[in-house]
Amino acid sequence: MSSYSFIDFLTLVGSIGLFLYGMKLMSEGLQKIAGDSLRNVLAAMTRSRFTGMLTGVVVTALVQSSSATTVMIVSFVNAGLLTLTESMAVIMGANVGTTATTWIIGVFGFKFNIAAYVLPLVAISLPFFNSSHSKRNSWGEFIIGFALLFLGLEVLKQSVPDLADYPAVLEFMRNYSSMGYISVFLFMVIGMLLTMIVQASSAAFTIALLMCTNGWVSFEMGCALILGSKIGTCITPLLASLSANTMAKRAAMGHLSYNIIGAIWALIIYYPFCDFITWLCVEFGFGDPHEVKNVTMGMTIFPTVYSVINVCLMLGFTKQFVKLVTRLVPGKQVKDEAFKLQYLDKGLIASGELALLQVKKETYRYAEEVYKMFGYIRTMMNEPLGSEKQLELYLKVKKLENDSDVAENEIANFLNQISPKSLSYESDRLSRRLYKMVDELESIADSIYHLACTLKEKSDQRVYFTDEERSDVGKMMSLTDAALVHMLKCLEKEELPESSLMKAYNYEDEINNYRTQLRSELLERQDTNKDLYLQTTYFMDLVNECEKVGDYVINVLTTMI
Repeated sequence: MSSYSFIDFLTLVGSIGLFLYGMKLMSEGLQKIAGDSLRNVLAAMTRSRFTGMLTGVVVTALVQSSSATTVMIVSFVNAGLLTLTESMAVIMGANVGTTATTWIIGVFGFKFNIAAYVLPLVAISLPFFNSSHSKRNSWGEFIIGFALLFLGLEVLKQSVPDLADYPAVLEFMRNYSSMGYISVFLFMVIGMLLTMIVQASSAAFTIALLMCTNGWVSFEMGCALILGSKIGTCITPLLASLSANTMAKRAAMGHLSYNIIGAIWALIIYYPFCDFITWLCVEFGFGDPHEVKNVTMGMTIFPTVYSVINVCLMLGFTKQFVKLVTRLVPGKQVKDEAFKLQYLDKGLIASGELALLQVKKETYRYAEEVYKMFGYIRTMMNEPLGSEKQLELYLKVKKLENDSDVAENEIANFLNQISPKSLSYESDRLSRRLYKMVDELESIADSIYHLACTLKEKSDQRVYFTDEERSDVGKMMSLTDAALVHMLKCLEKEELPESSLMKAYNYEDEINNYRTQLRSELLERQDTNKDLYLQTTYFMDLVNECEKVGDYVINVLTTMI
């Protein structure tokens, strides 16, 4: 009997790590190759339950993990980008999409000696890595990830101990494999716990496949491990939802409920269902999966058939699922306070391309909140000096400006946490632009706060404007308002046409020309009346600050290009 050393154990764990790292590289490479397409396909989620389900299939097949897709969905629900009903269809599709990985592993990893091609694949990837083209680099990352995944799988197959040398352990496993439904339930729990530990159902599937191909457990027990892994994969979204709002918690609970209900019906007809899989394997020429030499295809087909049947049974009951999870996770939605970030969720940082979608949404909302501040200024300007309403508006602007500083830091930190390695070249440039745009928007918020301070100080000093001066400042604010509205419209667009930028420059020219005109008229009034010092000072402070806002608007829009 050979001994199994601690080094052998570390080799086993290391091979799992290499397998998972290869899968991570594959996933990141595919996301960067897809780039904007991956972000745009998410729009399909809101069209219908069927397209939402298909979106879940496609996205999960790309990111190679249903857990990752569901974390994204929880993040989108938390951000208000998806409703709970829409999210359920996508989650159902994700459970089908994750079977793409099992086919890659089952067909290539166990039917072919693909490990022999690992080094040639690495060699092929080198020219891609050295290319100056971002998409070629991403292809290189995908190829080397593919190679490492199967290298890890090959080392894993060689590292598992031969239980024939440990008859007591093999006998123990066989005893616990022959207790009917009790054994099925026990192996389901083992599969669930295993997936929770390694945080990847694909890794759990690989381990189950190894146990069956080595003859340690039967085909039925291997399938039970896979069934359990479907529930175990829910732990990641549940953890991601802990700090999220009620709707996001319900989305994560919906994922768990969906897989538990699926496991229940599969358990009720478990042995007939396994017989059905056996019939399919024999009919399609793959042989009886109860024989060790044929078990690989049987276990590859099992999760696919189970997931397809599960989604067909439950897609029509999406609304009922929503009612169920609403009862399981009760609670009322509390309206967010001003400038509390809505769209940023750290669960998406690892998926850089999709995280940028959140930042874009948050940047637009940030701009809307800044514009709301300017609306308070215009109202404040028309209120009587020293009125309670004017003081209330000043305090609102002050709070919003403080909150905007915090929001800018949080958005910037979120962008800093997105690794450039997870982004395509174009998306990396977008990340830099968003960083600069948020900085410029914060400058607009600062200028608006300075306007509020000037109006409050003017009120405290009991300085009155003439009707003409009030009209002049009002017109200046109207021009500034038009520039801000145009900026918001531009931020909604994916790309900024040159005509939009020219229109922004026209607004800026109007603001500058009017400022120059007012300055000249003010100098003439000062020459005839030397007692207007405070009045003219506050007047020009307001005019100049509005002009600064116009400058920052141009900075935001030029950054978009």
